[in-house]
Amino acid sequence: MSQNRLLQGIDWTVIILGLILLIFGIMNVYSVDSERGIKQIIWFSLGLGMILGMIVVSGNNRNFFETYSPVIYIISVLLLVGVLLVGKEINGAKAWYSFGPVSLQPAEFAKIGTSLLIANLINHSGTNLRDISFLGRIALIVIIPISLILMQPDLGSVIIFCSLSIPLYREGFHPMIILSPIIALVIFLISIVQIPFYVLLVFGFIVLVIVLLILSFNYNKEIEDACYGSLIGLFIFFLLLIGSAYIIGQLDEETRLGFGHLFPNRALYFSEPIFFNTLIFGGFGALITLIPVVIMKLSYEKETSSSPFKLQSGVAANVMTVSIITSIVVLLFTSTISFISPIIFEKLPKHQKERVMVLYEGEAKYRDTSGYNLLYSKTAIGSGELFGKGYNEGTIKRGRFVPEQWTDYIFCTVGEEWGFVGSVGVVILYALFIGRIFYLAENQKNKFARFYGYSVASILFFHYFINIAMVMGLFPTVGIPLPFFSYGGSSLWGFTILIGIFLIINYRQNQSLI
Repeated sequence: MSQNRLLQGIDWTVIILGLILLIFGIMNVYSVDSERGIKQIIWFSLGLGMILGMIVVSGNNRNFFETYSPVIYIISVLLLVGVLLVGKEINGAKAWYSFGPVSLQPAEFAKIGTSLLIANLINHSGTNLRDISFLGRIALIVIIPISLILMQPDLGSVIIFCSLSIPLYREGFHPMIILSPIIALVIFLISIVQIPFYVLLVFGFIVLVIVLLILSFNYNKEIEDACYGSLIGLFIFFLLLIGSAYIIGQLDEETRLGFGHLFPNRALYFSEPIFFNTLIFGGFGALITLIPVVIMKLSYEKETSSSPFKLQSGVAANVMTVSIITSIVVLLFTSTISFISPIIFEKLPKHQKERVMVLYEGEAKYRDTSGYNLLYSKTAIGSGELFGKGYNEGTIKRGRFVPEQWTDYIFCTVGEEWGFVGSVGVVILYALFIGRIFYLAENQKNKFARFYGYSVASILFFHYFINIAMVMGLFPTVGIPLPFFSYGGSSLWGFTILIGIFLIINYRQNQSLI
């Protein structure tokens, strides 16, 4: 095979953009800690060695990663089980294997195994994306690693698994697939500081207003059927809220408070005014929901009675059924999240609780504890002004005001030394890099390659977006590294292998067309 033919199919855009980000990332780690900067080069070299090993092992087998995806997934799950038994605890999480000076975080590789196995499942011929059992299998594949990671606990890695909703949506799953993780996260954060019953009432009314607005400006029959199903789901949701409030409200105060013993503010969450207000506003919501349902029902009956077919089309009926089931599941899921979030929050270690509360109360209140990093991170970014202080000239960095700045808070070094212009440049580079991967994924020839490509781009996007938002105080501080910038062998190997596998798949497919 000629050299030109061998090089055809390699996507140099992704490789060049990735190398630019990597080099700039290593420069910033080196600026904070020269020894770690040199180690980062070693980690990347070892990651490249792993990629070369995969190229050799896969040979000319275009379906290698699809064929062995179950094996890769099982190995990643076993690594998660093993770390709970023999792992090393760091910062309150038992999430690392320790081999002398080297530490390995298996959660980074679980993302790869999970993405590959779901891609394999979706690529099978005859799969029905609306089939409940098929959805159940995908849910099981995701829930197993998430459950194991929660036991460590590592909330940051769990959040990253939510990125898989984007490729699922691309493959034709219901739009709520992509919205559910976002809604769940928002509900979780709000329910920590607000009464769950009230949170769910507000959520229900927001969804109701959105559905009614869509109906008011819609001329598409399929969307109308989906809205009809969503309204039925909302009606059931309000009835369940009313029923729960009524049953608990009928209990005497001692029993009621005992029932809510797990809640940190049970005297407030289970007081009589809460249940009375839930009954009133829940009933109001159910009434408003019922009116358009009845009107649309009568309209459907009138249309079908004058139709020669007498029955609603199978497609419309299916859209309604799926919409009803999806809306009920999503609403019940958010209800569960809302009620268990105060319990989960109460069980978290003190420093993790403070990290979340910083989002509501500001870092100044926790400046001596969990708000310290964020306070000086924002100070460092702001001090860089437009063009920065210059490479290796950051005074806040040199003063070591941000502990372990070379890890999750590395972006504040970019802000301080390279300024607003440098920070925007990094953001644009990431956008081009991730956008190119999305583009390649969309142009793949089979569902396996397409889904995995979308998974790669989505995982990178979540890491990049949440990390930068976290460093600027727009998101609670969680352990999410910035790809190619944050120091660490596990994360760098994970990102390198994640992208490397996709580039190999893309190369094999392009070679097969030559």
